[in-house]
Order: sequence, then C-alpha cells, then structure tokens
Amino acid sequence: MLTSSLFNGMPYGGDSAVIPVKMHLYIQALAFVQGMSLRAAFDDCATRFLAEEAWEKGLRWRDGHRPITADPEWAAVHVRLPSELADRLVVVSQQQGVSLPDVLYTMLYWYAWILYPPLSEQERRKSLRDGSPRG
Repeated sequence: MLTSSLFNGMPYGGDSAVIPVKMHLYIQALAFVQGMSLRAAFDDCATRFLAEEAWEKGLRWRDGHRPITADPEWAAVHVRLPSELADRLVVVSQQQGVSLPDVLYTMLYWYAWILYPPLSEQERRKSLRDGSPRG
C-alpha cells in the first residue's frame, strides 16, 4: 500500500520493504560517503532505477516482505520518495505483476549490489574476469 505525506511542503509517498540489515547499513554508508541524506539516496536510487529499467535487462524481482519468523538479519525500511517517483514505481509493480515492497527491495538491491557494489564484491568480480582465484 502506498502511503503519502508532506515533507517541506512537497507530497511524498512510499512503502516499506524488508531487506537484509547489512544492505540497509551499506546504503546508509553510501549516502554518507556521497554527502547526501538517506532520503536523497532513495531519490537517487529510484530515479536511476526507473531510468535504467534494470528489470528489463534480466534483474529478477526480490521478495520485499517480512520473513515468516522473526529474523534479526532483516529490517523493515520505509522508503519515502517524491510522489512522482513513488507513483512511477507503483506503475512498474502493476505492470510487472509484483508488489511494491518487491519493487523497492529489488531497487535497493540493484543500487547496492549492481550500481555501487561493495569493494569485496568488486574484487571478486575482477578476479573472475581475470581468471585468477580470489585470495
């Protein structure tokens, strides 16, 4: 369900998705390193995700719903976006037949793992390209 509110007089919308705690912390760190708030990072993520249409290039949808049992490795993250971006994500969810939490988790996954992968993942990918095992 899309929730809406006002922030600095601008309409915002969003929903919650359940993502791994480590990914949430990494996205917070990415926002900090880039000198932006978490809200601005979410805006950047959504804008780029929609422009790239990564789901059209083989990115599979992730399940953004809470695990059946309580798990401290997962966190519910409320993604608040300008209404225009939130509405476009709702359209994607409807067109793709997935829930909005699934779109949000997939969008955050894409941002943290594809667009800005951690250094350890960059090194792993490089070693695979070079054909050398990772030490």
